[in-house]
Amino acid sequence: MASYGGKPSIRLEDLCEDVDDETFLRNSYSGNSLYRNHGNSSTNPAQLSHYDLEAKRQELLLRKKEIEDRTLQSTQRSLSCLRDSEEVGIATAQELIRQREQLERTEKRLDDIGSILRFSQKHIQGIKSVFGGLRNWMGKKNEPLATTSTNFVPSESHLNEIVKEVDTDINKSSNSNHPGLRIRGLYEQKETVGDPCPQIIDKNLDDMLGSVTRLKVLAQGLGEEIESHNDIIENVMNKTEKLDDSIARKNKEIRRLLK
Repeated sequence: MASYGGKPSIRLEDLCEDVDDETFLRNSYSGNSLYRNHGNSSTNPAQLSHYDLEAKRQELLLRKKEIEDRTLQSTQRSLSCLRDSEEVGIATAQELIRQREQLERTEKRLDDIGSILRFSQKHIQGIKSVFGGLRNWMGKKNEPLATTSTNFVPSESHLNEIVKEVDTDINKSSNSNHPGLRIRGLYEQKETVGDPCPQIIDKNLDDMLGSVTRLKVLAQGLGEEIESHNDIIENVMNKTEKLDDSIARKNKEIRRLLK
């Protein structure tokens, strides 16, 4: 085709020449700024900030869950240790009560031995003279014999009352969570909404507080009981020393009489 005005002519065949899709799309992206901006709209700062906040929130929730799990396990271990301590405390209290009874029984027997020794001293004094022996022989039917009381009643220990109260409180705390009571509606339990972990932690903390309170009461009772044991032991030692001196004196008197 001839040129017009000295300019090369454009043929229709050149306009309709085939262009591959990749070249067309590449030229379109590089030449159309509006389309390019629209294609990159997914990476604008507002959306990136939203995605960062959501990722941060999920990370914090995960960390919160991990902390709650560790706290739950820690409270469960602590509660188990406290319950074991309560069992040991109750067993120790029961053993102290038993030992108190034995100490009191020992003290009572020492009193009986002292009574017998005082009665025997009268016979030793009477043997020293013939007339005294005759008077003793004539009046022995009217003289009451030294007797020992066989009925022993241990004193009531305050620690025994503490053990009963603590044991009752423990049973009440254990039965309050028994599933049978919840089925029968005898125990009201708050419905847990959502994650039950915080509610379980709160319940464990309440149980730990109750256990610590009971242990404190037990410790005070054990301290008082040990102090009373020390008093009884001191009495037993003093009475034992007196009896030992009395027996030694009587042995000397009997040896002199037998010479």
